[in-house]
Amino acid sequence: MGAERYGFALILILASMVFIMATPDGKWANVISLNLQAFALFASTRAAQPRMALRVTVGVIIGLAIFAAWTQAAFTNSVNDDFVRLSTFSLVVIATPVIGWGLVRQVKERGRITTHTMMGVLCIYLLMCLAFASAFGAIAAVSGDPFFQQGVADGTTNNYLYYSITTITTVGMGDFSAATNLGRSLTAAEALIGQIYVITVVAVIVGNLGRSRANG
Repeated sequence: MGAERYGFALILILASMVFIMATPDGKWANVISLNLQAFALFASTRAAQPRMALRVTVGVIIGLAIFAAWTQAAFTNSVNDDFVRLSTFSLVVIATPVIGWGLVRQVKERGRITTHTMMGVLCIYLLMCLAFASAFGAIAAVSGDPFFQQGVADGTTNNYLYYSITTITTVGMGDFSAATNLGRSLTAAEALIGQIYVITVVAVIVGNLGRSRANG
C-alpha cells in the first residue's frame, strides 16, 4: 500500500499545470514544464506498480524526452513548442493505460477502494486535460491555421491548457472558441469524455470509498 503514492503524482501534475498557465512560452519554461510533467508521469506509473520491465520502458521513454528537451535548450535558442506538446501527448497516452490497469489490479488485490485509488483516478482526469491541450496545439501546428477563433496570437501553450481545463470541466468561459470543425469536434469530445468520466468513474470511486467488496 505504501508504494501507491498517487497523492504525490497528483501534486506534481497540478504543479505542472499551474506552472504552464502562469508562465509565458519560452525556452526554459518549456523545459521546466516538460520536466514537471515527466516526473509526474513517472511518479504515477511507479504508484501503479506495473511489472519492472514496463516500469523501466516508461522510465526510458520519459528520460529520452527530458534529455532531448535539455539538449535543445543547451545548444539552440529555443525548445520547440511542438516537440513539447508531442512529448506530453505521447507520454500521457503511454502512461494512462498503465495507471488505469494498476488501479484496477490494486483494487482487486486490496478488496476495497482507498484514498490512493481516488487520487489515482483524479490523476487520470488531469492527464486527459493535458493530453487534449497538447492535441489542440498539434492541430494548429499541422494545419498551419489558428486553432482559436480569436487569432493566431492566442495560440500559446498556456492558453491551450486553459481552454482544455474550461472545456473538460464544462465551465465554458467563452473567451476562447475553436475556429475549425476539427477543433470544435475535439472540444465536444473532451467535454463529453470529461463529464462521462466524472459521473461514472469518479462518482463510483467516491461512493464506494473505504467499502470492501464483501460489504458491497
